[in-house]
Amino acid sequence: MVGQSASSYGRSTMRVLICDDEPAIRLLFRTAIERAGIDVDEAADGIELLEVATARCPDLVILDLYMPRRDGLSVLPALRRQCPDAAVLVVSAHAAVEIFDTSRARGATACFDKVGFVARIPDLLVRYGAAA
Repeated sequence: MVGQSASSYGRSTMRVLICDDEPAIRLLFRTAIERAGIDVDEAADGIELLEVATARCPDLVILDLYMPRRDGLSVLPALRRQCPDAAVLVVSAHAAVEIFDTSRARGATACFDKVGFVARIPDLLVRYGAAA
């Protein structure tokens, strides 16, 4: 969904890419991010993620682990090669500690449980936006 961008706050210098196979989750995250005036792009799986990342060069990626076609864990190394400066936040409702450890080993900047993640978005934008 390349090209969906900024809110009425105006264009920011930061760009966020949300990758989740659930449209309702993408909308929830997108709404919270756009409230901060930040540009948002979306992808529904790992294949689309790499396509959008190539075209848009995100500063921050919010990545679900369990998706059809290509999951987040398998796409992480390619994403890190393609966008080495992007912060990658893995977000999953079903991940065990071992999966989060593997995610970090493959290039995730940080990992979060999906439950309660929306409330953390403003702080995470400040934290990872400073690097953008």
